[in-house]
Amino acid sequence: MTEHRTVTGKRSGGPLAIFVAVGIVVSVTIAFRLPSCGESFWLDELHSAWAVSGTFHEVSPRAAIGNQTTGYFHLLWSWQTMVGNREIEMRLSSVVASCLAAALLVVGVTQRTGSVCAGMVAGAVLAVDPNGVFFGCELRPYAFVILYSVLATWSMMTWIGGSKPSGDKASRLTRNSYGGARWRLAMLFWICVAALVHPTSLGVLALLIPVAFAVAWKTGKLILWRADAFAAIIAVTTLGALAMSSLPESWERRDLWKAFGQATSWWQLWYAWSWVPILGIPIATAAVLWLAVWLIERLVSKRPPHSSTCDSPGGSGWIGMIPGLIGLAGTFVFFCASYFEWVPLWHRRYFVAALPMLAWTTGEMAGCCADALIRIFGGTGKPGFGVTWRIIVSRIGGAVVGVLFIAVMLWYQGTMHTLASGKMPLQLRGERWREAVAVISDQMQNGDVVWLDSQLIEASFLRHPVSQSESIGDAQWEYLRFPLAGPYRLEPVVVVACAEHDSWIRQHLAGLPAGRARVWLIARCGKPAAERFVQRISRYRNVTAAERYGGLPFVLRLDFTQ
Repeated sequence: MTEHRTVTGKRSGGPLAIFVAVGIVVSVTIAFRLPSCGESFWLDELHSAWAVSGTFHEVSPRAAIGNQTTGYFHLLWSWQTMVGNREIEMRLSSVVASCLAAALLVVGVTQRTGSVCAGMVAGAVLAVDPNGVFFGCELRPYAFVILYSVLATWSMMTWIGGSKPSGDKASRLTRNSYGGARWRLAMLFWICVAALVHPTSLGVLALLIPVAFAVAWKTGKLILWRADAFAAIIAVTTLGALAMSSLPESWERRDLWKAFGQATSWWQLWYAWSWVPILGIPIATAAVLWLAVWLIERLVSKRPPHSSTCDSPGGSGWIGMIPGLIGLAGTFVFFCASYFEWVPLWHRRYFVAALPMLAWTTGEMAGCCADALIRIFGGTGKPGFGVTWRIIVSRIGGAVVGVLFIAVMLWYQGTMHTLASGKMPLQLRGERWREAVAVISDQMQNGDVVWLDSQLIEASFLRHPVSQSESIGDAQWEYLRFPLAGPYRLEPVVVVACAEHDSWIRQHLAGLPAGRARVWLIARCGKPAAERFVQRISRYRNVTAAERYGGLPFVLRLDFTQ
């Protein structure tokens, strides 16, 4: 098998080995996501499906009214046109993005470390992590944020992790716009693309910029070039596009995010990611092995330390920890912003760009461990330990370390127990809108009306008197009806809230016929709240309620007698 040099100067497996590794990781990525793609869309996904269910020109306003930027939805509209609009077909867009992200992790980390096993570990972390699976098969933009995060991280690591230019080489690199300029531009480009897809990703990805510049300056790799002017243009253009998007309007309504984005305990930071198997154990293991290397080379063998990808003493392996530490810092920033009530953004969807950074560092540390094992058991300077032995130790050691890292992660996250029981670790949302709508459609008669309580935060005005809601326009009402206006369609639909003000109850009852009437209440609030709502309705009009679907959303048939 042929081998090629990596950016670190080490040898890695040739194209065939990398191709096989990518194939394995992509297969695992698909296997962990595909079983979760067939369930009914949940509320947020229903917004995505509704936004692309009309014409191309309707995509932007529908995305914007749901507090989303529009780029992802135009891509999704095109995907739906080509593939179809069923659940599994639509979610495949995110699965494909996840596969690309995992594959790029394999290639990028392999390039950096010279170890195919290290690349496989990085890709496998993203492939099997429950949060990676959850966002990787959801009909939302987060799988694409993960993909762009991988590309931005790879660009940064290629820049700061390469060899230091010197002498004539430095002059040549500068003259040809190398020396990091094109990788800085690539890094900024993918950060900006991620920001346009989901602006909150900047909270993590923007940290790459100052850290990368600081490291490049410290290691002598910061060579400015005229191509950097394009970076400034890209940044300004991106900020201008965000200013003209729905972001400013969403920011004005940020207090509504407290319903799901408020951090209340420091333990929430601990449970944000699986810190122990993804970051803690890999870094600790690499540190222990390199301490052993230092002791052997300095105290036992009396031989000088060799150059390495890792920071044995004098290598550059510490650079491999940078993505993971940026992911940690980004998560901490979002937690503090919410915990100290600056802005309620405590939800993984907002800082999901950190996950591939953590995976990258896990892979880097696996490569460091494999390199350390070579130095311990097959280092140069001993008779009989040739290149063949070093390759064998590298492959076996890297495989053992990689398997152990992933096995510990699977055990820690409970995935191993699920697999051992013969089941796939599904990531289900538990909302069965498809089934609930089917029940109503089968029994609905002419003249029936559907009352919808989807628990959208934008419908919180229903908790206040009707007189305070004069500014609610037709577009807002249309948006609030989207759960039943997309793939699961019912008509006519009236937006209600189980906790709505009594004045709204009276108005909704006034819209019904004076005699007998039948209403289908489909409520995401659950059975107890729906039953309390019926009791409040009975104060104004005789009504009997019959449960027709007991899942989420909950369905009641309301029969009015007068």
